[in-house]
Amino acid sequence: MEQPPEQPPKQPPKPEPQPWGGQPWSRPQVPPREPVPPPAWGEPVRPREPWGYRPPPSGKPPRPPGAPPWYRQPVGILLIGVAVVIVLALIVPTFTSGGGEPAPTVTTGAFGSPGSTAAPGTTAAGQPPTVAEQLRQAAQDELGAAGEVTSVTAPPGGLVTVTWEITRAGSQGLTENNARFGVMRIMRAIQQSQLTAGGDAPRVRLIGRYQLPGATAPVTVVRLRFEPSTVERADFDDRDYLEAFDLADAAVIHPAFRG
Repeated sequence: MEQPPEQPPKQPPKPEPQPWGGQPWSRPQVPPREPVPPPAWGEPVRPREPWGYRPPPSGKPPRPPGAPPWYRQPVGILLIGVAVVIVLALIVPTFTSGGGEPAPTVTTGAFGSPGSTAAPGTTAAGQPPTVAEQLRQAAQDELGAAGEVTSVTAPPGGLVTVTWEITRAGSQGLTENNARFGVMRIMRAIQQSQLTAGGDAPRVRLIGRYQLPGATAPVTVVRLRFEPSTVERADFDDRDYLEAFDLADAAVIHPAFRG
């Protein structure tokens, strides 16, 4: 009787490769979760919470010990309200006032008072300007920076008198030239005025005033008289300003202005 062939011995199973760290591969043991009970009849279904959601802690954190901050106390609230009212009182009028009111006129000593707003050809009172006022304006326009007309008198058919103050210049010689230019320009304004219209020129007297060094007020330094014939026919051109005093029919000149 034949014997069955001998079976080779069984080899032990090869060990499984272990993961990093030397621990065998295995699933973590998770305790079984209790099933969520179904919602009661009429109860709204709660939405599913996202992964990693943590419910907020129950209850509010305890209030720190001590008194509340100043802005939560009655006095602090009152102070804040007063500050808001003051700020509004300062800011609101800036945006709401001055809509239809004209701006106030500012007058300073450095720039003088504002000029008259009367229309040309009329005075501030609405009356037409007199001959003297017209001559004063015309003489000042001609005089320019050489001086300032202070007064004009022009009675009908009488002696026309013009008084002006001579402008101080950088030197005595230039100041004397201002006086001569003043004579030529004032006389030119008289020639072009209505006083000489129709060939009936008036007699003219010019009085130039100037504050000499050491004096406390202006004094008369130039006094000239022009007869009607001279007023009508003389040529009072600025180019001949050196002859200004010589053109007069009578002249009284202060020694300081005879150079």
